[in-house]
Amino acid sequence: MRNARMLFFALVVLATVPVLTVCAITGTSESDTKEASTKLEIRVGGKTFTAVLYDNASTDAFLQKLPLALDMSELNGNEKYFYLSERLPANSQRVGSIKNGDLMLYGSDCLVLFYESFSTSYSYTKLGYVTDATGLAGALGSGSVKVSFRVAKKRVASDNAVMQTANKKMPTRVIKNGTKITMRFGNTVIPGILNNSETAKALIARLPYTVHVSRYSHDFCGVMNNPLPYSESNVHFGWLNGDIDFARDANYFTILFEDEKKSEQYGHQINIGVIDCELSRISNLRGSYDVLIELAK
Repeated sequence: MRNARMLFFALVVLATVPVLTVCAITGTSESDTKEASTKLEIRVGGKTFTAVLYDNASTDAFLQKLPLALDMSELNGNEKYFYLSERLPANSQRVGSIKNGDLMLYGSDCLVLFYESFSTSYSYTKLGYVTDATGLAGALGSGSVKVSFRVAKKRVASDNAVMQTANKKMPTRVIKNGTKITMRFGNTVIPGILNNSETAKALIARLPYTVHVSRYSHDFCGVMNNPLPYSESNVHFGWLNGDIDFARDANYFTILFEDEKKSEQYGHQINIGVIDCELSRISNLRGSYDVLIELAK
């Protein structure tokens, strides 16, 4: 199968050398490998894997075809492939190396799911990658296999959250057992409670910590010098008023105080806690601050 691909590719190269040369120089823009908020659920037998997709025209077209249940063929002991009935937009590049869990497009119609890591000289369009590929090779097996692809259920801030809605002046989220902190905005001290997530614990380990934040329409937000670790299962859309979040798309530390009902258009959020005071104490502040975050005394 791969030999047939190589022969076909060689013939195409001979016929279109000038065009391919321009593509090689141009390469793939940074936006083609920017992560999208939409996640993919890949099901093989009784196991389900989650994949993050890239934000590009190829994944947009692929999403329009979901859900799909494909009989994928085996190749080289490292990939499963399937030729789609219709071509997708493609922007191939020499990827150099393949990682276990990579989902790519070969040419414009061959969907490839890799289950081994190795170096390659082939060109692909990147579609996404499985966030935790542990067990993927075993699930796919050594022969042809049926693989299902569908859009993963959208996770939102209210999922599994303990909430109060009686007092709109207070934060919506309720955290009863957590780590108490203070955040100093000049002369104003905002108390907060951090949860027990991996991301919150990583921030606690850095305290005292200072981050520069600025006021925006619905939050105070600033970029952290170093990213916080997170579990993909904790990434969600939107927020609840009063939430303290880490936004993974740009390493933002953010305190969100309003617009929760309009917030689900925003992805990449990881909740790490909540402020422990009336929302107005922070929403009335203006400007920018070097915020000192400390453990409460």
